[in-house]
Amino acid sequence: MLYGYQGLNADGKNCSGSLDAVGLKEARSRLKANGIYVTSINEERVKDGKGLFSFALFERSVPQKEMTSFFRQTASLLTAGITLMETLDATQKQTGSKLLKKVINELKSEVRQGEPIAKAMEKHPAIFDTLTTAMVRAGETGGNLAEVLTKIADYKETALRRESEIQSATVYPVVMAVIGIGVIIFLVVYIVPKITVIFEDLEQALPLSTTILIAVTNIAVNYGYVIGVALVAALLALGRFLKTEKGKRLFDKVSLRTPLAGPLVKASVLARWSHTTSVLLASGVPLLNSLKLSKEIAGNALYADAIGEAAETIREGGAITASLEKSGLFPPVALQMISAGEKSGQSAQLLAQVAKDQSAELENRIAVLMSLIQPALITSMGLIVGFIVMAILLPIFEISQFIG
Repeated sequence: MLYGYQGLNADGKNCSGSLDAVGLKEARSRLKANGIYVTSINEERVKDGKGLFSFALFERSVPQKEMTSFFRQTASLLTAGITLMETLDATQKQTGSKLLKKVINELKSEVRQGEPIAKAMEKHPAIFDTLTTAMVRAGETGGNLAEVLTKIADYKETALRRESEIQSATVYPVVMAVIGIGVIIFLVVYIVPKITVIFEDLEQALPLSTTILIAVTNIAVNYGYVIGVALVAALLALGRFLKTEKGKRLFDKVSLRTPLAGPLVKASVLARWSHTTSVLLASGVPLLNSLKLSKEIAGNALYADAIGEAAETIREGGAITASLEKSGLFPPVALQMISAGEKSGQSAQLLAQVAKDQSAELENRIAVLMSLIQPALITSMGLIVGFIVMAILLPIFEISQFIG
């Protein structure tokens, strides 16, 4: 446990700090041995960043990079023969996250009292997810904790890299769309009204494009705020609906059937699921438990249902491949490899290969999609701006011809 203290040192000067000890009595004894006269001492409890008395007011979660580094460093130190307590001491000093420092301190207290580290981690579900604790428990049971921690670090790095690739690929189109929409709104709301007001005073008929532009401009100027509020309200309502079970299931179903996005979603889900299941199996987690855990991180309700049914099939003594094939969500090549792994007892290795193949497929799909989206965005923005320019210039040309 961590104790915060205030007191006087051997020179009679005020001092304060934190001390890690099993109990209050040990904390006082150690401070006394160090020549510190304690004036106040209190236990600093960890609350996982939740609730009114959270120890980290602004830090609600630990960055994935910090978590990956924690697992990697812990694995390296254990591999080098350093004891678990000394390893936790070192990683606590190394991490830059205050939240993780506190959590590691709690882990040390639990381990010092004889608790397995997996059980200690379970008390911090906001930091260590179920999948991680299951792998750590399997590593402790199998006596290969360092190896399992390395697999966890590799797994988190791969997941982080995949997420980063997807985010990087979408940044340019999103920025382009935002800038383009901003320019169009600026033209329609501020520039066009100042020009088209001249045409409204003319008694001659205006071209159709100019009439449409004036109508759109009037709607944007007079009802822009109403339209904006309605759009925001609609988006909030949609977001709330998508958080419900029915909404999420509908969204997952539609996303799989969308022509361009569907294959991308399938590759992403399959890469994540096969990689997770492979790591769990390689860490010593039984197949049935691996399927139950990987089902939770599938990220798609339809795939989660299919994986859940496969788990039930295994429980009843059936084969996983036949159950997955029945769903129609898994490609034939992946099913063939899963079947081969099931028969040869090399499910972890072949699922890792499936994950590698699907990751490559995902990268290709993203590249193709971005190559289509970027020209489509540029073309769309160009057509809209071109229409605005044409709608403004046509009446000017007609007026100049009339005057001439």
